[in-house]
Parts: sequence; structure tokens; C-alpha cells
Amino acid sequence: MNYDIVIKNGLLIDGSGALGKKADIGIVGDVIMAIGDLQGADAERILDANGMVVCPGFIDVHVHSELALLGGPDKYAPLKMGVTTQLASPDGFSWAPLQRNLLKEMKDYLNVFYDDECIDISKDLTLERFLSLFKGNIPSNIVLQVPHASVRLAAMGWKDSWATDDEIKVMEKITREWMEMGAKAFATGLEYEPMRRSDLRELVALSKVVSEYGGIYVAHQRGYGNNVHLGCKETFSIGRLAEIPVHISHLAIDPLAAEQVDYGVKQGVDITFEMYPYPAGCTHLLLYLPEDAQVGSPEDVKERLKDRAFREKISVQVEKAFNPIKNVRFASVRTPQPMGWEGKSLDTVQEELGLNLTDTVCDIILMSGFRALAIYHWEDKLHPYLEATYKHPLHMVGTDGIYIGNRPHPRGYGSYPKILGEYVRDNKWLTLEQAIYKMSGFPAKRFNIKSRGILMEGNYADIVVFDPSEIEGTATFEQPRSEPKGIHHVMVNGHFVISDGIVKDGNYGRIL
Repeated sequence: MNYDIVIKNGLLIDGSGALGKKADIGIVGDVIMAIGDLQGADAERILDANGMVVCPGFIDVHVHSELALLGGPDKYAPLKMGVTTQLASPDGFSWAPLQRNLLKEMKDYLNVFYDDECIDISKDLTLERFLSLFKGNIPSNIVLQVPHASVRLAAMGWKDSWATDDEIKVMEKITREWMEMGAKAFATGLEYEPMRRSDLRELVALSKVVSEYGGIYVAHQRGYGNNVHLGCKETFSIGRLAEIPVHISHLAIDPLAAEQVDYGVKQGVDITFEMYPYPAGCTHLLLYLPEDAQVGSPEDVKERLKDRAFREKISVQVEKAFNPIKNVRFASVRTPQPMGWEGKSLDTVQEELGLNLTDTVCDIILMSGFRALAIYHWEDKLHPYLEATYKHPLHMVGTDGIYIGNRPHPRGYGSYPKILGEYVRDNKWLTLEQAIYKMSGFPAKRFNIKSRGILMEGNYADIVVFDPSEIEGTATFEQPRSEPKGIHHVMVNGHFVISDGIVKDGNYGRIL
């Protein structure tokens, strides 16, 4: 048989968790046609992968990348890590389907996470028009999720109330439209507006719609850390009541979380979770203000934060939320005049401004128009929990990457090679087979991403070729866009998008 591409002499780790083996791969078009001994086979291109690992393209189940894939400096950042498929609408974020007045407000709210110039607010954004942005325009694949934020906003705006029966019916209709378009999950972010105003009844109703299509419920919970029991209790209740598998976003397995996951499993809940390999989170500055500070539209919040009496009212909570202040460091602060704060800690900026902490935080939020993004470093005593997280059998990999600012979190640039280098080769927390399973086969199975995540005949040719002795995630908090080492070739749908370590321009990605 004649092949378009043959990858020969590599150590094939197929993504299933099975032991690696020496084998060749024959590709025709976008499909893997043969795996085995293909020595002597004819092909337009033969790639000798001797000394290399050949594995499925990685699937990032939680990343804020969909708009970055459309262009700009970070278009190929996921691919440079070996990521060939990403899930859209993490934390329930999206812009569709929304009428233009609400679209503008959602854009204002989400602009801290995305370079969103491609979102046209001059007219309503239908689901079809939103998806047309991506067709033929992305270098890697995306998988849709139902975005709770835009679904709720479309049905009831920024109201600080539980949904009525009629409002839930509207949300169910929009949810069904997303699922008919091929969405694989219902994603929510219950510490963000307007989703945090939902109740169990609403979340179960929408999850039941998703369950009809074989989808899963994905939650940025209302509680992590010391409040993880509250978040897990709600998540597990949704799993039971909607009869749907649940997936917890960015969950670190400390003793409290381990206890909750074990309890949920014993109760019969179908649970998975993901976590990135860095001891620091990243989100907007606004999130750490009290709940009553965040309610309503962006304009409502701005007016509230201008009020001196309100600032005094929340000052004690703010001091507690940002403790220790030295652990909060700015990734991006976009103000009309650049202030040079990116990379600086919150206490340093406070000292520069000469204000108390509450005034500092509120003024930065107002000056930036909500576009203040911070990295929240863990306390040293929490660092060892990463090992327990990565060794947990229900864990898979996600980056929670955010592609904006001069000093972004390095997780969007170094996660997968960091795991394969530091956690596998150096620390030996996992075998190569275990790690690659957490990056490919496991997420493909969990999110029902068909014909991907496993190297087998008949599946699509999303493939990574890397040197296990060389692979390394070089991105750091000081140099967050430093490119990884050791990833030599990446294929998307049968096309080389990285060859000999060099990016080849081309939009071969698809909406799956």
C-alpha cells in the first residue's frame, strides 16, 4: 500500500495506558491506516523517529485558547506543547448566543481573559455566526461545551436571583441548540457572574438536557481549598440528580479534596478532574472581592466600587482574601496608559500607589476596566499536593492557560512538556504511558471525542513525536513564553504543523 506519510522506528505509546512498543505508523490523508512493521513501504514522506516517542496529540480539557487560535502571538502556543485539541468555553465562558447589548457587556466582563477584537458587538452574535469564526481558521481542533454564562445571560441578564420556570425553559432551549451543534459537555463557573447566581434546580435542569446527548457536567465549583466540601457537595448532587458524569475543573488533591472525591465515588458518582502542573492559580482581580461586590453588569460593579462607603464596608473581607498579599502577582493590567505593573506583586503596586489595600484593588479594577489579571501563588506548604494530584487515577491534564498580557501564567506554554520531563523522567511520579494516557486517551474517552486520543487504525492522525531524554517545559513565571524543548513534530488531521521543531503555517484544525 502507498502511504502519504510513514513514521517509522519510534516508540509507540498509543494513549490507552498500554506499554509502549516499537512500531511504524502509515497515514493516508487525515487517517491512520496501518500500525506495525512498515519497513519498505512507499510513502511521499518517511519520518525516522528512532529514539523518539510517538504518541497521540494531547487534549487540553480546560484552556482559554479559542480566540488565541484565530491569530496573534500565541496562535501556535498549544501546538508547541503537543496539544492538538482544546475544549472551548472553559468555566462556562462564551459570547454566544447573545443580543448585541448583552454581548457588549459579556465582552467587557471577559476581556480580562481574552484578546477579543474578533467579537463584533455591532450586531447580535448567533451560535452559527460565532462558530463560523473558527471554520477553516484554526491550526488545531476545538471541542464545544455549552457555556453556562452566555446561556444564563441570554435568558435573564445579570439578575441576582434564581431562575424562574420560564427562564429555565429558555436556558434548556439554548443548551439543546449547543448540544445539537456537537457540544460534549455543560461547563459552568460558579464563582463567576452571572453563573454564581444559579441554584441546584437550574444546574440539574440544564445537566439533564446535556445527559440526553451523552454529555457530562463540568464545574468550576463554588468551593475549593478549605471550602472544597461545599463545592463537591453541589457537584455530586448534580451528578446524582441529573444522572450525569461530573468533571471538576482545576482540583488539587489535598487531604480535604481527596476525602471528598473518595466519598463521591463511594456514593456512586462518576467523577473525574483535571489540574495543571504549577503551584499557582490565575484569575481576574475582581474574583477575590466579596460576592456582593461582583453582582450585576460590569457598569453596576463599576458604580459600586466607586462608592467610598461600600469600600469601607468590604475592607476587612478584602484584607483577608488577598492574604498573603506578596503571593499575588500581576500577569496583565491593561490601562489607557501603561503602568508597568505586569510581573509586579500586589504589595509592590500598593506601595507605589500609596493607598490602603481595598482602594488599591478597587482603583486598579476601575482603571483597567476589569482587565486586571493576577497570578495567585500557593503557600509553600501546599506544593507537595501536586504529586498526590498527578498520581490520582481520576486525574487528567489541563492547563487553564490564558493567552494575554506580558507576564501570563506559564501553564499555557509549558504544562505538557513540564510533566513529561519533570514529573515523568526526573521525579518518576508517573510512567510515560500513564502520563500520556492522562493527556490523550483518558480525556478523549471522558469527553466522548471520537476517533482521537488513541493511536489506532482508523483514527485521525493527530500525532506528537518527542525526545523523552530532551523534553522540557522551559516556561517560568519570569519567562512565561519560553518555548518547550524536545517536541520535534506535531501533526493535526494528517498535516505537519510542527516539523523538526519549526512551526508550519496552516489552519488544519476542525470543530469536532
